[in-house]
Amino acid sequence: MKRRVLVIEDEPIIAEMISILLEMEGFNVISLADTERARKKLLAGEVDMVMLDLNLKGENGQSMCRYIKAEEGLKHIPVILVSANSDLEQITAACGADDHIHKPFDMHNFTQKVRNQANMIN
Repeated sequence: MKRRVLVIEDEPIIAEMISILLEMEGFNVISLADTERARKKLLAGEVDMVMLDLNLKGENGQSMCRYIKAEEGLKHIPVILVSANSDLEQITAACGADDHIHKPFDMHNFTQKVRNQANMIN
């Protein structure tokens, strides 16, 4: 069964680019622009990994990451933050994300980090 990656990104072009890269790596991709619908997918058990933008409209990515990592049934799900924020390393540590990717990203670095986290999925 293909692993399912939830992309939470509110910029359509970036969401599409990330989705294409993930599909090329063999993942099934669910792409959403808001955290409310993302929470429903997570709670329904439809997600194996999360690619999460920090600067979302409404709830920010840092808050969403904290939610995922605080929930007993979700905290095992790898979360990769994707952002151009200059404090991305500190934010990754503060919210408990498993890794981060700086925008704009290098395709090789992107796929390597995704593969590393995918290998951690049970």
